[in-house]
Amino acid sequence: MKKTFYIMLGLLAIGFTSCTEDDVVDPIVEVSSASIDFTVNHTIGNQEFTAGTAYSVGVNENATFSRYAYLLGSFYLIAEDGSKVIIDSQYAHIEAHSGKTTFSLVDIPYGTYKSIGFSIGLDSAVNHGNPNQYDSDHPLSAINNSLHWGWVGGYIFTAIEGKDVDADESIIFHLAGSHNKVDFELPTNFTHGAAGSSVALGYDIAEVFINPNSYSFTLDGRSTHSVSDPVTTKLIENMADVFTLTSAASK
Repeated sequence: MKKTFYIMLGLLAIGFTSCTEDDVVDPIVEVSSASIDFTVNHTIGNQEFTAGTAYSVGVNENATFSRYAYLLGSFYLIAEDGSKVIIDSQYAHIEAHSGKTTFSLVDIPYGTYKSIGFSIGLDSAVNHGNPNQYDSDHPLSAINNSLHWGWVGGYIFTAIEGKDVDADESIIFHLAGSHNKVDFELPTNFTHGAAGSSVALGYDIAEVFINPNSYSFTLDGRSTHSVSDPVTTKLIENMADVFTLTSAASK
């Protein structure tokens, strides 16, 4: 949907002792914007992800995932001329297991863009802010996302839950900590106009357990609720390559 904002520029009268309304004309600067709609497709290697299905991950261990949820923030665009368009205070809550894999960024200025940036996780101020300030359907509402540890702990950036099938043991990785925010800048080339745009992202869950660190449930562990233990560090490092940009185009 096209949204248009009008910024009124006042005129400063210099050298006149008086003026009438007919003497002054306020010019209108039109700033136009529209939404960008995102879809995230989750895979494990070359297989489509389905909750509850067993997949071989890491060092060829079999696992099922009943929950795979995460938060995205710090969105921005790089324009064709190299300028950065910061998309402030917009976030996404994604649930691969439930099919909650779409979101929109609103009020994005028209233009041609050459890359899209964002992060898994939140900056410190937002992470440790008051979650009660958000409406219940907001991505950062603790009621909505069930990804909040309390004001001291902040948000869980990624929640991975399921089962190590080979050992018949539960797995639960709750990854958090502002220093563990994972940043992405994905190259693209699209022109964003009045009709809005669509962006398709890919997220490969297999990468979390293999690259650059091979992860073993047996050797490395099946759970973490820490912001700094070896399990968290290893998995966060592996997240650097989980996202790809499949397509971006105006509608």
